[in-house]
Amino acid sequence: MLKIKYNLDVLKPHHPSSDIVARSLLEIKGTSFVRVSVDELDQRTASLHIEIEGIDLDLDVISKTLEELNCALHSVDEVVAEKLVDSDDSI
Repeated sequence: MLKIKYNLDVLKPHHPSSDIVARSLLEIKGTSFVRVSVDELDQRTASLHIEIEGIDLDLDVISKTLEELNCALHSVDEVVAEKLVDSDDSI
């Protein structure tokens, strides 16, 4: 199992709200934490920084979820991966 954290740069229209984006991402299997911060706002779009953490997260599933919300994934700014050691694993 891997604990994964992604920091994403995302462009979204004004609707859906950032709250809906966060809640939708939190529904992805394995997700335990989502933070959405608005970086820049103009008349039609918002630029977001999204931090998403969880176990064995799949970037393709995250990207598809964002696309379903009419959001565009601009870049993956950071990836942190941590191998979780089971009690059955020996080091």
